Amino acid sequence: MTDVWWARDSGEEAHLVPGPGPSGVQPELVDATREAVRAAVRDRIPGYTPDWTNPDRRDAGVALVRLFGTQAEPVLARVNRLPEKILAEHLGTAGVRRRPAAAAAALLEFTVTPPDGASVLVPAGFQAAASGTDGDIVFETGQDLYATPATLAVLAVQRGGALEPVPLGPSGPGRPFPPFGTEPQPGNALWLGLDGTASPFPSLSLGFVIAAAPPAPAAAGGLTPLPVAPQPLLRWDVLDGGRFVPAEVVRDETRGLRASGTIELRLPRTWAPGQPPTARPGPALRWLRLQVTNGLITVAPPLVSGLRLNTVAATAARTIFDEALEPIQDPATPSQRRQLRLSQVPVLAGSVVIEVDDDPGTDLFGTAEENSSRWQEVPSLAAYGPDDRVFAVDYDTGIVTFGDGVNGAPVPPGFRNVRAVRYRVGGGAAGAVAAGAVNSVVTARPFVTGVTNPFPATGGTDAEPDADVVRRGVGELRSRGRAVAPADYGLLALRAPGASIARAHGVPGLHPDFAGTPIPGVVGVLVVPPIEPGATEPPVPTAETLRAVAEYLTREVAPAGITVVTGPVAFRRIAVEARVVLDADQDRAAVLARAADAVTTYLDPLRGGEDGGGWPFGGAVRHTPLVRRLLAVDGVLAVSGLSLTADGLRLPPCADHAIPPDDLVWPERPLLIPVEETP
Repeated sequence: MTDVWWARDSGEEAHLVPGPGPSGVQPELVDATREAVRAAVRDRIPGYTPDWTNPDRRDAGVALVRLFGTQAEPVLARVNRLPEKILAEHLGTAGVRRRPAAAAAALLEFTVTPPDGASVLVPAGFQAAASGTDGDIVFETGQDLYATPATLAVLAVQRGGALEPVPLGPSGPGRPFPPFGTEPQPGNALWLGLDGTASPFPSLSLGFVIAAAPPAPAAAGGLTPLPVAPQPLLRWDVLDGGRFVPAEVVRDETRGLRASGTIELRLPRTWAPGQPPTARPGPALRWLRLQVTNGLITVAPPLVSGLRLNTVAATAARTIFDEALEPIQDPATPSQRRQLRLSQVPVLAGSVVIEVDDDPGTDLFGTAEENSSRWQEVPSLAAYGPDDRVFAVDYDTGIVTFGDGVNGAPVPPGFRNVRAVRYRVGGGAAGAVAAGAVNSVVTARPFVTGVTNPFPATGGTDAEPDADVVRRGVGELRSRGRAVAPADYGLLALRAPGASIARAHGVPGLHPDFAGTPIPGVVGVLVVPPIEPGATEPPVPTAETLRAVAEYLTREVAPAGITVVTGPVAFRRIAVEARVVLDADQDRAAVLARAADAVTTYLDPLRGGEDGGGWPFGGAVRHTPLVRRLLAVDGVLAVSGLSLTADGLRLPPCADHAIPPDDLVWPERPLLIPVEETP
């Protein structure tokens, strides 16, 4: 038997060549060039038509050979892609799915002008829009908001019995400030003075932006839970004339001013304006106080960089209600109505709620009581039996797949008896808009006169590229959904619901409380969040993401007794300086821009490396591959010198730079110096 390229004992390695598939390379099963096809035909001429000896290009036979080579070239090119096609189909059969697009989040601030000065209800689901290159990007609120026409007139910090005003600009605090002072103590407080004709009622929503700080590592699992330091108690009060009335906290997304988010307070119907006991004389305002009642802030005190009234969280997505699914006829199983379609795409993961009417259609007059049930969305139907009412969703196409009576229950017969109660569509990196981009109202509401996002939207990622699916899918087949090796933790962390994560890296024994000493029974997971377009600083995961990853890995994939500790990865800043010889016949600015992009893409934490899957953790920055990257740019003729600057330290020319084992590089914009070619 002839050895084939994939045989384990063939003694030969596959010849990989660049290809158009997601991996960028493909095994060369055949030489797929038209010249090779023509040469193969020419070699057969003596054996089949020995009387044909005319090699003239004008000969009809030569023209046919040339035409055959041209037509056979794309066919053979597809033959070379067969192994990659088989791999993709195998991953799909094994349940490896593309990570869907995720929606960006933003804080929306509303402006209302009611004639009586009372608060205006902005219901959940209110839609506003920002202009994008491909059309409007719709943001939808997630909670009800009572917006007040009152304004923030005074902001002050109380410490040691004295009230220190915080300068206010046109849009809030002029600079970041510590709300309880630099050394918070019980009794310190943050005061907010509201100016308006009527008191906010029944609730008031405040949006806080906390200055970014490295999040504390999150831990989960283990044989014995680690002790958690007690947090200081904070209390909200209303100054009603001369007495304090407690204000109930309905929702606190900031977790005690430790993260950005909104705080919703339930307030009394009326409360009289007044003056704080230690304040300087001034106009009577309605005052709110956030006081440290007891306990100490043992970590760095928070810094408030933004504070707004009438804010509510919104996501770059729209909700579709009450839609009958469209049937899709499957030629393979015409008797089974297995697939139906949602009308809007892309669908956000986990947002589809489906009800199925169990009436087979015999109740012609509608006299029987309706009997409908909600079915459950699952990633795959393979693990479910014939009585399980489950379905799977293709988020890109909107196709909903139901069971066939073997894996999952089939849909009962009927007309328009499968209904999407609600689902959400949207997502993508385009939703990460700049501050002030959301400025148009989509939902009409009385007395709502304006909306904006005072701070940039965060998050928002496109659907996972095909190359990443193939690369990740091979690792998932190896792990089989269980974390055994440290690499499995980093791979399976991408599944954590509610986490904004692009990459992760598992490290055995890594615990922040014991730096430099491996701890048995502990696995550290370093998390890299998505990088915002145009970002100039390394990305830092939020505390919510770290907690979500740690809890998911402990609950779903880690063996019993393992402690999972998640934290941010450390970045090493790398700047490249190179002297390049440029093609005089091309636009110098365009060539330099392409060369700079080639260097930054090669060093990118998410898209860099030799395979485009992200710079490897602990991967050394080497001189020769960087030179090759520059020489591969059209218009760069030579590289006469290249040097690196690592974390501000300039290295000798032509030197490599080692990176600590679990760190990543963060590329600075390279400095490319055009030079003349030496004779």
